[in-house]
Amino acid sequence: MQFPPEAIIHLSAGVIGLLSGVAALFTRKGSHVHRLLGRVFLVAMLTHALKPAEAAPYACSGLTAYGALKRIGPVLKDEPVVVIGAGGLGLMCLGLLKAMGGKGAIVVDTDPAKREAALKAGALAAIDGAAPDAGQQVKAAAPNGVWAAIDFVGATSTAQLAIDSLTKGGKLVIVGLFGGDITLPLPFIPMRAMTIQGAYVGSLAEAKALLELVRRTRPPSIPITTHALEAADATLQALRAGRVIGRAVLTP
Repeated sequence: MQFPPEAIIHLSAGVIGLLSGVAALFTRKGSHVHRLLGRVFLVAMLTHALKPAEAAPYACSGLTAYGALKRIGPVLKDEPVVVIGAGGLGLMCLGLLKAMGGKGAIVVDTDPAKREAALKAGALAAIDGAAPDAGQQVKAAAPNGVWAAIDFVGATSTAQLAIDSLTKGGKLVIVGLFGGDITLPLPFIPMRAMTIQGAYVGSLAEAKALLELVRRTRPPSIPITTHALEAADATLQALRAGRVIGRAVLTP
């Protein structure tokens, strides 16, 4: 059996992208090997008709958001997911959730500009996490109860907000590494049949599935700004200050 050249290129790119992306997960971030693997992943993604700046975020935030959504399970197709944090990860999550046939997302963020970006990306509601009644607003936006939440911040206040919002039998997936701690009475967890799970990047199978999902559905691109490599320090400072909406991509 003979295959057309286009099919061979497409299949080869998928395999190369998968292997390079997974290998990058096991190398030290920022090392020469890690950067090289990232470039290989990017080239493979480009064969799927993505622009370089669009392809780059899938190698990290894309796989991270996809891995978190997979840990939510099939309930994401029936009930909205609470997404805490509307930065690059949160906005990526919105696009992938739609591509996966999700019911939608209730987004929580303290930054008005990021809440506006979330609404433009299709969020069902965007709630100020600093509001005194944030928890009540989240519950009001989910008439059937909050069955799933993803915390892309990972702070004491955000984790507590998610836990307080969950209905009985709900699940919280914590991704963010901001830091902090929470205290829960142990009987509280079984009495509410609650699940708290962590997610860090993704697995080999999830990397392969993400590439296929992107190829098949072409999720909407998150807001992306490109900057010259010489502006790396200024871009990092803007990111640290929370002034970046979506993702900032450095270009040579």
